[in-house]
Amino acid sequence: MVIPNKIVALKWITVIVGVYSVVWIGLEGALWQVVLLAAGLALIGALYLLQRLFGGRQLTLRRWLCLCAGLGIASGLTSALLSVTLMAIKTGLHGHGPEFTSVEIEWVTNQLPLWTLAGLLAGLGVGILAMASQRPQP
Repeated sequence: MVIPNKIVALKWITVIVGVYSVVWIGLEGALWQVVLLAAGLALIGALYLLQRLFGGRQLTLRRWLCLCAGLGIASGLTSALLSVTLMAIKTGLHGHGPEFTSVEIEWVTNQLPLWTLAGLLAGLGVGILAMASQRPQP
């Protein structure tokens, strides 16, 4: 598996998430909005690490799948942790009281194992799809 030096989608995903984060600051607190932003930031981080550390390298299929699994796990875990962090930041920025209830914060915290597992499965799925797209077709 050859990893490209430049991941073209990274630039556009960064722009989209950046614009959304500016809009997100002004919106009232909704759980789905903070989760979406956290997932976008985690995706940017994973793609940046992939490009920075492995861009231009050729990996065996086994190492590629292990890398995708690791990045998926890290992304799922980071999404949950960033969601709670962004909830705290949003609450601190708005002076009219808490944006999120303790039930919402607890729900996100309880999702950490599930999102980590989902990240693992998504990472493996993306890795298999990318692997299949680079294989020569008979």
